[in-house]
Amino acid sequence: MSVGAANATVRLVVQDDDVTAEGAGSVDLVSIGEAMVSFVCRDDSYDYVAVTAGAEANVAVGMARLGCSARWVSRLGDDPLGRLVEQSVAAAGVELAVVRDPARPTGVMTKHVAGSGTRSQYYRSESAARLLSIDDLSRVGRARWLHVTGITPALSTSAASMVEAVVDRRSGHRGHVSFDVNLRVALWPDLATAAELLLRLSRSADVVFVGDDEAETLFGTSDSAQLAALILRRDDQELVLKRGPGRASVVSRDGESSAPTLPARVVEVTGAGDAFAAGYLAGTCFGWPTIARLQLGHLMASRVIGVLEDVPPEFTEPELVSLSPTMLASRWAELHEAGTS
Repeated sequence: MSVGAANATVRLVVQDDDVTAEGAGSVDLVSIGEAMVSFVCRDDSYDYVAVTAGAEANVAVGMARLGCSARWVSRLGDDPLGRLVEQSVAAAGVELAVVRDPARPTGVMTKHVAGSGTRSQYYRSESAARLLSIDDLSRVGRARWLHVTGITPALSTSAASMVEAVVDRRSGHRGHVSFDVNLRVALWPDLATAAELLLRLSRSADVVFVGDDEAETLFGTSDSAQLAALILRRDDQELVLKRGPGRASVVSRDGESSAPTLPARVVEVTGAGDAFAAGYLAGTCFGWPTIARLQLGHLMASRVIGVLEDVPPEFTEPELVSLSPTMLASRWAELHEAGTS
């Protein structure tokens, strides 16, 4: 089964709670959460490039890059930076369901990328997205997957209530729920508070993404069996455990499947987890088997760590059409042969 071309873009904008739409319908994924403008520079040059940053928007863009239909729900300031975010996300083929807030700004961050690592600074304490609430779920529409992360419930009490309504199925939407733990320690009052809520949300989601470092920090273990016992509460749940440059695994009550990463040139790693999630969820929409979903996740992550932006570059049409479980299996087999020769 090959991946088809991206669906035609349908731009959906909400302003002052009045919906204006050129068209809207069921999509593969709806992602809900904050996006900011990130001013990025390299090697202390202070020659900044403005790009869009935000885990949930990144996943929506990643899905669109793979030919899936995606919608992003959020709140932005009614300001030039908010319009920059809108244009960037919409240009990737993602539908927008956004409220523009004239009283609050769009969030901003700076990112300095150097050989010693990346230093980030956030300016989001009064951002429009902190007012996300259950009311925003009225703009979700129909979707196969609803995607939320552990960043959003750390923004405010109302945003936390919104995410809880999504994962607890109180939002009235019937799609599957994916939840990326996405721990941001600085946003939480303490680790105990973060661990309690993020564990509860994880236990309710259909697919949970967590990094081994996040699991160690929150739950005191990165062992897949221990995490499965802690998180999984239903036979149909999946825990996707990411191990940075190591293997990624899908753990369920039926067992565990793993796939190694792809070697790649590293420019900056921000967005790798979001790209991986987009690849994995796209694979589920294509009906691909578990290993192929993991491999597609790895492929997406390998593309984003090679650029300064937080989203992977577009595929060419031939690249997109050629993607399939068979092609990915062949590529991984070649890597294995090269590694053992």
